[in-house]
Amino acid sequence: MTQHQNLTEDLTSKAKDLRDDAQEAIRTGAEKHTDALRDAALDQATNAASAADAAAAEFGSDSLQARAAHQIADQVERVANRLRASDLSSVTRDVTTFARENPALFIGGAALIGFAATRFLKARSPNDAASDIGQADPWATTTTGGFDVPS
Repeated sequence: MTQHQNLTEDLTSKAKDLRDDAQEAIRTGAEKHTDALRDAALDQATNAASAADAAAAEFGSDSLQARAAHQIADQVERVANRLRASDLSSVTRDVTTFARENPALFIGGAALIGFAATRFLKARSPNDAASDIGQADPWATTTTGGFDVPS
């Protein structure tokens, strides 16, 4: 072998080693980032389930709203448990599939969780909410001559 061939093979080998090291660094960084995202998603799922349960408690125990909120809380808990037990990509795929197969239920559930979270947060600190706004409830109305007008 000539010196030129040895140098070429040596450079090729070093380039492959650098490529392998870079791929490993990227893979490790992506796994850490994915773990952080999964932990954040678990926290959000737990909060959403708590908010749905809190909303259910606001309704009568036999009401349709309470049963729906409990079912949504159960589903969110199942998603959180699957997220704990599996990787993020499979859970994302499952949630996407559910959303595509049941769009109305998915959107309705998301809206109900949003309303529940709002109600839960409002119930936690009613005085702070009014002081933040600095005015009375904008949704309160007074009936005047058959028309509802803001009070």
